[in-house]
Amino acid sequence: MMLAATGTKETLKSTEYIFEPKLDGYRALCEKKAGTLRFTSRNNRDITREFPELAFGDLIKADCVLDGEIVIYDEKGNPSFSLLQRRKHHRRPPTYVAFDILELEGRNLETLPLSTRKRMLADVVEEGRNLQTMPSTADGERLWDVITARHLEGVIAKKKESVYVTGRSHAWLKIKDEKTVDCVIVGYVTKTRTIASLALGLYDTGGLTYVGQVGTGFSESLLGELAKELVRARSDVALPKDVQPVVPDKVCEVRYLQYTKDNRLRAPVFVRMRDDKPADECTIDQVQSLA
Repeated sequence: MMLAATGTKETLKSTEYIFEPKLDGYRALCEKKAGTLRFTSRNNRDITREFPELAFGDLIKADCVLDGEIVIYDEKGNPSFSLLQRRKHHRRPPTYVAFDILELEGRNLETLPLSTRKRMLADVVEEGRNLQTMPSTADGERLWDVITARHLEGVIAKKKESVYVTGRSHAWLKIKDEKTVDCVIVGYVTKTRTIASLALGLYDTGGLTYVGQVGTGFSESLLGELAKELVRARSDVALPKDVQPVVPDKVCEVRYLQYTKDNRLRAPVFVRMRDDKPADECTIDQVQSLA
């Protein structure tokens, strides 16, 4: 999948980009082949059976591969990651929001400009039950005003003529209203409770680098779940003596004020778990670009 690098609000003024809402959901490819739909997560897992409501094959006019986001809207019409994680406990249906088309009738479209792919996407997809196409605009600043007024996650800026590449690219930029970073959980500290804080790491050229601890923003129920799920292990990461290292396979999102010169997150606050994101995508460039 093509992934966005971190951008700044200055990009919102550019005429080289189109701008889309950054939706709070699960990234997934949707493949239609011989009338059957298959959904694949960003870590290449088949999640088709997890979303039986996404049965809109008749709304896609040809065999193709789409890129998009699975979301669940709350009562205000905003995408809610919390509702998506708790979808087994409520009846709100998921929606697939397609924003790109990568293949059509066996033809690879990835080397075509984004503007061309967008037109082809509109021709192939008919919006209807549980299926939408992503709205976009050339006015980034106006979209930003709407996004911030609704307290949504942010804006994605995409160069109009960009090709689709695998991995992170500066042709796509994510612009958020606050500083957040996706970190690998590399350990935990036990003090007054089983888990008092989580030790965080980011991948650099030499492997995982310890970037600090987060001890606020958790619910007691989440801490109870993590106490059962985190697996103790030896670590190659240089950690403080009071940190119990764990297998570095879980990802969480953290809000922070600043990334310091000594490679630490200042005033981090836990936001949520990211079970949709593989650990190796948690790279240090997320914070270095905003330092």
